[in-house]
Amino acid sequence: MDDLVEKALARWPNVPAIAGWLKLGAQGDWLLTGPVPQGLSITNERILNFIARNYAIDPDGRCYFQNGPQKVYVALEATPWIYRVYPLGDGSLMLATHTGLLAWPSGMVLDEQGRLYIQTTLGIGLVHGSDTPCLAEGLQPNGEGYTHRAQWCVPEGDPDALVRVRVRLRKPDTLSPRCTALDLPVVEQSFLALKTASGFESDPHL
Repeated sequence: MDDLVEKALARWPNVPAIAGWLKLGAQGDWLLTGPVPQGLSITNERILNFIARNYAIDPDGRCYFQNGPQKVYVALEATPWIYRVYPLGDGSLMLATHTGLLAWPSGMVLDEQGRLYIQTTLGIGLVHGSDTPCLAEGLQPNGEGYTHRAQWCVPEGDPDALVRVRVRLRKPDTLSPRCTALDLPVVEQSFLALKTASGFESDPHL
């Protein structure tokens, strides 16, 4: 969270939260849903990065954007995180959330519509539609289903220097640089079962 946001919270701790104004789309885009044209997306890079740095999930599974002293609850078209997969020059893959946070994969889920999700320490997230083809070649049959085999990497240096995207890529302090070949289990699960197991709220209300 930005330092200015934390200071605003400390100065005005009782500003009422709002809901019904902002939605996270299935491709990681931010959609306005209040008294504006429905589905109007936010495209300004400065605003996108501000939202990205101040986005979080509360203990009840409700996603929100901390807009200064005011908490703005976020409706979800899919999952709390939308994951992007970036192929690097050495053939390894780098994983990041729609907010630019690098993450480390621990498993995959395939739902009844054929949509692919990745599990990380941050939580479950839908893979961006344009990134699924680069994961397809890593799928290996294992007799009972599939395993995904690939080399994953958290780079030593600034990840933003490797890939230029609108939302700046950031490496969490808890994530150590590493490059490792992983065989990730791919579990088939309905979206409803995935949502129940993950405990997130798709349409939070006050």
